[in-house]
Amino acid sequence: MLIVAVELSVLVGTLVVMARLGSVPEWVDPPLRAVADSELYLLTVFKRTRAPQALGSWVCLSWLGAEDGERTPGPLGEGLPTETAAWASMLVADAIAEDAPYPVSGWWAVRGIAPADRITPDGWAARVGSGYTRRYMHGVTVALGWLLGELSDPRLMAPVFDGAGERIPVAEREVCQARLWALSERARTSIAG
Repeated sequence: MLIVAVELSVLVGTLVVMARLGSVPEWVDPPLRAVADSELYLLTVFKRTRAPQALGSWVCLSWLGAEDGERTPGPLGEGLPTETAAWASMLVADAIAEDAPYPVSGWWAVRGIAPADRITPDGWAARVGSGYTRRYMHGVTVALGWLLGELSDPRLMAPVFDGAGERIPVAEREVCQARLWALSERARTSIAG
């Protein structure tokens, strides 16, 4: 469960646009159109702001395409976008985003995270010690929460800080929130209507 590949691609500026989502797994709560439109929008937000929160959210949404099968880059490593992997990633990302100390083995076990999938104590410390990575993990937490139906408001994916760690202006963040809300509502309305 490492985010090394995503972090490296971002650092060297080689982040590529993945194909537009054609379907989502059955465990995903929002409609396909909301997820696909939000994925594309978050990528543009990331390209403009370099905000790690937008990157974390985008990675979660693009992961659903499973373009590379078992090697598909996910929020914390490679693998297929299963509901179990999404829950585990959300719980780990939330703890890292909140600057939590390395969990005891019982914490991992209760959450169903196998020993082979656990971040090492040194890996955890490195992630918790990086403000950029904690903000990335916040993006992972809110995106997976939205996908899993735990959070109903996609506006939570609007980043607060840019890639340099500077606060994004309130007006710019409000535009991002409004767009994420509109994309989600448009998709829900088209399904209901």
